[in-house]
Amino acid sequence: MDSTIIVAAISVIGSFTLVYLNSVKETSNRKYEIRKEQLSKFYIPFYQRYCAGLFPQNQLSAMSSEARARFFNLITQNIYLMEPLSQAMYSDFYSAYLDLLEAENNNPEYSLEESSRKLDTIFNKLSRQILIEYKGILKKCHLPVPLI
Repeated sequence: MDSTIIVAAISVIGSFTLVYLNSVKETSNRKYEIRKEQLSKFYIPFYQRYCAGLFPQNQLSAMSSEARARFFNLITQNIYLMEPLSQAMYSDFYSAYLDLLEAENNNPEYSLEESSRKLDTIFNKLSRQILIEYKGILKKCHLPVPLI
């Protein structure tokens, strides 16, 4: 009778262990898939555009409206993939972007110089945060981290 109890106990413990390990694996797989999506849809394209734009030597406001729109659209369309700190900066970026558009359309309520400076300042802060997050995600995925 004692051997029956021991076999049953081992069977129950084994079942619980298997369920637990399976749950841990599924959670790990979900996190990996989320990080993969973050990288492929947002962080890698942002990093590529950032490097191609020769930032931080160049300023976003000095670029063509099409180049600025590419950054704006990339960030706006993928905000759900951004980490919380960069998401929190989005509304300031959005506001500064619209202010510069108004200034470029000769709206007298918006100074072109001030709107440009505001967009550049906010974009530089946002970019630094995005690049910090990018490097963190790369580390978590055990991928090479750029020296930026």
